[in-house]
Amino acid sequence: MVSTGLASAQTLLHNRYQILRILEDGPWSIAWLAEDTQRLSGRQCVVRRVKPLTPDVAVQKQLCDRIQTEIETWQTLGGIHDQIPWLSSFTDADNQIYLIEEWVPGLTLTQVIQNSGPLDEGAVQTILTKLLSLVDYLHQNQVVHCALEPSNIVLREADQKPVLQYGGILNQIMAHICVECNIHPLPWIPTSGYLPHEQVVLDQHYYSSNLYSLGLIGIYLLTGHDPYDVFNLTAEGGEWSQVVPAADSAFTAILNKAIARLPGERFVTARQMLKALAAPGQFLQQSLSAHANLIEQMGTYLSSYWLHLNPSEPTLNSYPG
Repeated sequence: MVSTGLASAQTLLHNRYQILRILEDGPWSIAWLAEDTQRLSGRQCVVRRVKPLTPDVAVQKQLCDRIQTEIETWQTLGGIHDQIPWLSSFTDADNQIYLIEEWVPGLTLTQVIQNSGPLDEGAVQTILTKLLSLVDYLHQNQVVHCALEPSNIVLREADQKPVLQYGGILNQIMAHICVECNIHPLPWIPTSGYLPHEQVVLDQHYYSSNLYSLGLIGIYLLTGHDPYDVFNLTAEGGEWSQVVPAADSAFTAILNKAIARLPGERFVTARQMLKALAAPGQFLQQSLSAHANLIEQMGTYLSSYWLHLNPSEPTLNSYPG
């Protein structure tokens, strides 16, 4: 990976953004907290510089085009919904890409758990409900998020609402470009465990893919453990609820439906999952009834099939003659 110099405090980027301090320096980008000097309010923002992947001009252009397409999508959503930060960008004279993101004071969900430990079910349900409202808004705009995980969601200091961050989206774009362009050596690509099989392996994105991620985020908030630490995601029905003392069976059933391995077995829409969270007892009863009906139907089918394979012998007086 091509290295980039770091902007120091007091640097003025794009003749506008006064660097205050560094926020993170990751494999794909470096981000600073900055002040917008062209705003009378001195509004603070995040300036994120994308690190070049390779000296190859064609690959860099493909990367720029992909990022710009993603930016255009999020620009139509950011700043409209209050849980999606506004976003803009610019490219400097050296063709380096900079993302300008709304600064949201607060802690990521990862930091919340690291600082305070697992949350109770009431707090987790509140966070998931607010996240589902946000995801429903994305889906209404035909957008499936590609990187929903605790480190990319901030609990806003002012009102404790979960707010999206753009770093995870950028990571996914960079990882895809690395694979598509056969870049070697392949940079380290983090796998969080919060994305479903169809997104990670097949590059297929369904609305239920986001609900899978939210289900695992809920389990993380309850247990304090990442998915790989709780159970093997390649196996069906990991017993994660054993980690939570006195886990509510209805809430457990909701989360288990959200993280079903096959997309067709999950909630279909965010609103459907919201409805289940609003009345967990009713959801559990309906699930148990549906399961009992399925077992009864299977029993009827198997009995009929068995009779077809083994028809009853006719009685002696039923033969002609």
